[in-house]
Amino acid sequence: MGLDIIINSSYNNKVNPDNYAKAIQDTLSESTERIMEEFQKECPVRTGNLRDSHSFEIGEMSSSIHNSAEYAGYVIYGTSRMSLFYYPRRALNSFVS
Repeated sequence: MGLDIIINSSYNNKVNPDNYAKAIQDTLSESTERIMEEFQKECPVRTGNLRDSHSFEIGEMSSSIHNSAEYAGYVIYGTSRMSLFYYPRRALNSFVS
C-alpha cells in the first residue's frame, strides 16, 4: 500500500525556500506518525501484539510503516479460512477525511 503526500502550491508561498526541504521532512514525519496512530486504533486487538508490532521509518523524502507480527498479513489480507480485516484502508480513510 502506498500513500502520496502532495504539497499544494499555496504551501510554496508560505515556506522560505531555504527551509523547504526541512518543512517537507517535518510534514512527512508528522503525517507518518499520525497515520501509524490511526493504524493502531483500527487494528484488531486480542493480545495487543499486532497493534504493538507497528513501527515506522522516515527517510529522506519518504517514509514507511511496518508491522513485524508474523501473522499481520493474514489478518490484513485474510486467508481461505478467515476473511480479510483490512484495517490500514480504514485508518487511511479516517486520516484523509
